[in-house]
Amino acid sequence: MMDREQFTSAVLAAEPTLYRVAKTMLRSEHDCADAAQQAILRAWEQLDSLRSTRYFKTWLVRILINECSTILRRQQRLASYDAAAAEAIPAPAADDYSDLYVAITALEEKLRLPVELYYLEGFKTREIAGMLGIPENTVKTRLRAAREHLRKDLKGACFA
Repeated sequence: MMDREQFTSAVLAAEPTLYRVAKTMLRSEHDCADAAQQAILRAWEQLDSLRSTRYFKTWLVRILINECSTILRRQQRLASYDAAAAEAIPAPAADDYSDLYVAITALEEKLRLPVELYYLEGFKTREIAGMLGIPENTVKTRLRAAREHLRKDLKGACFA
């Protein structure tokens, strides 16, 4: 069982991962912060359900994914699409993001999240499967499909 200091240091170590995973799912800075804070709170409240402290980061990311999904469901129920408002949002400047970042963010979520967790956060396919509640082979299939999409989208770029 973790004490308060161990929990705090483990959360601080996982903080960059929490932000990047939340950003992959939510995109809005405010929603990312809300999801991360709620995930940390839930983790503290449910700390006794953690079976092994060595899986803390995986467990915390799974809680975060659930929180992000909750926020997305709430947004779908509450927000209506306003085409005029969407048109008024300025597009990011072309030089703000790399081609790879743009290609990754263009992937649908079911492909984008495994890419983020595997390539950018370093989780194993088995851990990702546990986080997402899907079979490990499905994770591998989604990673392969994402690579194919990225290869096609980045054809002609310097790293394709």
